[in-house]
Amino acid sequence: MTSDEQGRKPTHWISRSDRPPPCFSPHVSPPTPHCEPLVWTVPERFAPAGRVLAWTCPCGDTVYELRQASGLRFIRRTRRNGRVEDSRRWAAVVGTAQWNALLMGHLR
Repeated sequence: MTSDEQGRKPTHWISRSDRPPPCFSPHVSPPTPHCEPLVWTVPERFAPAGRVLAWTCPCGDTVYELRQASGLRFIRRTRRNGRVEDSRRWAAVVGTAQWNALLMGHLR
């Protein structure tokens, strides 16, 4: 960071309080033109919730989680209003590929 000849801070400098809070989790990319829809269902009452493997940043209206239960992976979508929905369950390799496609905007 350089300052001008009068010792003032340069105009491109932003104070720490002006910055948005850092996001440590990935954001979902905007949908691509050929975005495919996922089928979302209400979580089954007695289905195992599984453990969370990855998640998106909670700063948006929707948080996505990649979960694994009984050797199968699925994506859980939680909306700001509290509505929770699950995708279908896949083998681990397919579930990870679906997660990556969601992050890149190819699925929604």
